[in-house]
Amino acid sequence: MRFPGFTGEWKETTAAETCSEFKSGKGLKAENILSEGLYPVYGGNGLRGYTSTFNHDGFFVLIGRQGALCGNINIAEGKSYITEHAIAVQANTENVTGFFQYLLLNMNLGQYSDQSAQPGLAVNKLLKLRINLPSKEEQQKIATMLSLLDARIATQNNIITTVC
Repeated sequence: MRFPGFTGEWKETTAAETCSEFKSGKGLKAENILSEGLYPVYGGNGLRGYTSTFNHDGFFVLIGRQGALCGNINIAEGKSYITEHAIAVQANTENVTGFFQYLLLNMNLGQYSDQSAQPGLAVNKLLKLRINLPSKEEQQKIATMLSLLDARIATQNNIITTVC
């Protein structure tokens, strides 16, 4: 199923060819992660706390890199600190980061983890995965629609929680 007006073939490529950033964050000592602060700190499983410095600014898709939940997907917006337990992904200017959020979520990235006592994802391995992408305009349309659906689902869940 396609949106009206989009007919071009999707292009097969890799994340390495379509992302301006696809790398692990940086280490941050536990004592520097606080319950309040200027900038959110994101690890492999999402928000960990806050700190006084940031190492990313913009919209990023985060891939959990280590542990039982490796391969899970979160997002970071604005100024934030992304730790080494997450892979920060940002599309290049020819693609849409919001589209990558849903594409990566659908890829079940946990299946590519190393099978050891502590499962983990290798950035170099993920960069080589083949993906199919529509035009930038169609990526934006798809990302916007899915984002609106997510917002509606969240609203309905809040209503259900409030009523029950």
